[in-house]
Amino acid sequence: MRTQPPITCNVATTHRPPAAPPFSPEGDKRPWGVWAAIFTIAVLLVAAFTAVEWDFSSLTDPDQRRLALGRMWSWMAAFRHPDFSPEFLRHSWALTLQTLSAAVIGTFLAIIAAILLALGSSRAVSVGEENLKGWRRDFPLRRPAALFCSLCRIIQDVLRAVPDFVWAVILVAIIGLGPLTGALALALNITGILAKIYSELWDSVDEKSYEQVRASGAGRLTALFYGIGPLAARSVQSFTLMRAECAIRNAAVIGAVGGGGLGSDIWYQIQFGAWSKVTTLLLFTLALTLSADLVSNFIRRQLRSDSNHPRAVRTGSLFRQLARSYVAVGVALAIVGWSFWFMGWGNNAPPGQERRNFLLPAVELVSGEAWRNISFFERMLQPEIDLAAVGIGDADEVEARRAAGTSVNLFAEYGPLSAWRPAAWRAWEEELSHWFGWRVIKSAAVPLAMALVGTLLGVAAAGLLSYPHSFSFMWESSHFTGESPPWWLKLLRRLQMVIARLTGLISRGVPEVMWAFLFISFFGPGLLAGMMAIAIHSTGVLVRVFSESIDNIPYRRFEQSFSGSRAACFGLVAVPVAWRDWLTYSFFQFEANVRTAVVLGIVGAGGLGFQFSFNFEWFRFEKAATYLMMIIALTIIIDRISRLLRFSRVSR
Repeated sequence: MRTQPPITCNVATTHRPPAAPPFSPEGDKRPWGVWAAIFTIAVLLVAAFTAVEWDFSSLTDPDQRRLALGRMWSWMAAFRHPDFSPEFLRHSWALTLQTLSAAVIGTFLAIIAAILLALGSSRAVSVGEENLKGWRRDFPLRRPAALFCSLCRIIQDVLRAVPDFVWAVILVAIIGLGPLTGALALALNITGILAKIYSELWDSVDEKSYEQVRASGAGRLTALFYGIGPLAARSVQSFTLMRAECAIRNAAVIGAVGGGGLGSDIWYQIQFGAWSKVTTLLLFTLALTLSADLVSNFIRRQLRSDSNHPRAVRTGSLFRQLARSYVAVGVALAIVGWSFWFMGWGNNAPPGQERRNFLLPAVELVSGEAWRNISFFERMLQPEIDLAAVGIGDADEVEARRAAGTSVNLFAEYGPLSAWRPAAWRAWEEELSHWFGWRVIKSAAVPLAMALVGTLLGVAAAGLLSYPHSFSFMWESSHFTGESPPWWLKLLRRLQMVIARLTGLISRGVPEVMWAFLFISFFGPGLLAGMMAIAIHSTGVLVRVFSESIDNIPYRRFEQSFSGSRAACFGLVAVPVAWRDWLTYSFFQFEANVRTAVVLGIVGAGGLGFQFSFNFEWFRFEKAATYLMMIIALTIIIDRISRLLRFSRVSR
C-alpha cells in the first residue's frame, strides 16, 4: 500500500534558505476530495437522524432505562452458569468443527473464483496501459476489453452487494439446510469482495514499477505474474487473511438462517430460552474467532518482508525463506483438504446424531437436480416496480389507480417552489408513499443510517485505541526514542497494550449479529441495537488495521521527528503518514457495515433486510426481488462514490 511521505522535523540550521521546489501542477492541487468527503459525511449524518425514526427512549426515559438495565442484569445473571456437561461440550465441539470447515471451504472457493474474476475486472490486466484522459478513460464501449472489464466489475458488485445471509436465504430454497449452504453463501459474497480488492490493489501499482517487464515484450498476464502481482502480494495476502477471519465469524452466525454449525444451534437455543447452553456456544464461538485472529497475526509476522523492521522474520538463506513459504502453503492446503474430508466423510455429527455427507447437495447442484427447486427464480426476474402509481404503463391500470386515489400526484397541494416549507415535504412524502418503489427506496435509509452512525462511532473509538494498541509505541518505542524507561513504566505501557488488544479482540471476535442479539435483549428491536452492534464490532476491526498501518512504518521516520513525547510523535508523525490507509480502511468498513445493517434487519433491526426476508419467506418473490435490487444498488452506488473520491486508492 502506498503511504504519504514522512513528515520530518529538521532541527539543523543553515545560512541559506532552502531552494523553492519546482512548480508542480499536481502538487498544487487542492485536496478537494477530502473536503468533499467531510461535507458529504456531515450531510449524510444529518440525514441519518432525520430520515429514519430513532428510538432512544431506553436511554433517555427513566422508566425505559430502568427496564433496560434490569434486562441487562437478568441476561448477565442467566449467563453466569454455562452448560459444561461432557455431552454438550462434545456437541459444541462438533458444531465448531462444522463452522470451521464451512468457513475454510467458502474462503478457498472464493479465492479461486476471485482471482479469475479480478483478472477481468482489473484495468491493468484486462485493458492495459492507455493514454486516454477524463470520461473517455471510463467509457466502457471504447474497446471490447474495456467492456469486458466493466462487465466483470458489475458481476463482482452484485456478488458482494448481496450479503452472505441473503445468499443463504436463497440457497436454502435450492439445496436445503446445512453447512454447505453456509459455505456457498460465504463463497459467493467473499468472491465479490476479494475480486474488488485484488483488482484495485493490482490497479494501484504504478505502471513505472513494472515498465521493464513490459519493455521486454511481455504480455499483460506475464506482467501480472512477474511485475504487478509480486508488488501487490503483501497487501493481497493481508486482505485475504482479514477476509478469512471475517468468514469464520460470519460462518459462526450464518446458521441462524439455515447455514448450519454454531449459528443454527445458538438460534435454536435462544428460541427456547436455554441461556446456559447459549453461553457455552458463545464461548466456543469466541474461542474459534479469537484463535483465527491469533493465527492470522502469526502468519502476518512470518510474511513480513521489511528486513529493516525490528520484528521482521530473518532467515539465513534463500532456501530457508522458500521453505517457510512452501510450509505455509502446505499447511493451508492441508487445512482445506481436511475441511472437505470432514464435511463429506468425517465424523461431522454431534453426539446422538447420524453422520451425514454434507457435500451431496453440491453433487445435486452440479448435476442439475437441485435446480428443480429454483422455480421461484423466474418470478424474481420480474420485480414489482409499480410504475402505474406514477402514471407509467397500461392506461387502464393507471386510470384505475387514479380513480382509487392510490396514484402519486406529487404537486397536487404544493409546487416545486415550496421546497422551503416543511409542510410541503410532508405532503410530498405522503404522496410518494402510494408508490411501492418509493417504499423500497425509503427502506434503504435504515441500513444506511445504522451503518453511517455505527461506522463513525467505530472510527472514533478505533482512533483513540490505536495508540495504546500499537506495538511500536507501547512495546518498542525505545527503538526510536532512545529512552531507557524504568521497569514499572515498561510494565504499565505493556499492560495498556494488552488491555487495548484484548478489547479489540473481543469486539471483533464476537460477530455483529451476536452483538445485535445482546443489545436487542437490552433495548428491544430497532436501529439503536443494530447501530451499537456495528459500532462495537467496527471498533475491533478498525483498531487492528489502524495500529497495523502504524506498526508497519519504519522506525527511522519516527526517529527523525521525535521531539521528546511519544504521544506527540504518534499524533504529528504516525497519524499523518498512515491517515490515507485509515481513510481507505474506514470506507471499506462502511461498505461492509451497509451489508451488515441489511443482515441485522433480518434479525430484528428492520428496514431493507427485514422487508426482503419477509417477502421472500411469504413467497412474494416479485416484491422480494425489488428489495434485492435495492440492496445491490446500495453497494454499487457506494463503490462508485469511493472511486470518485479516490477512497479506494485506485488511480486508474
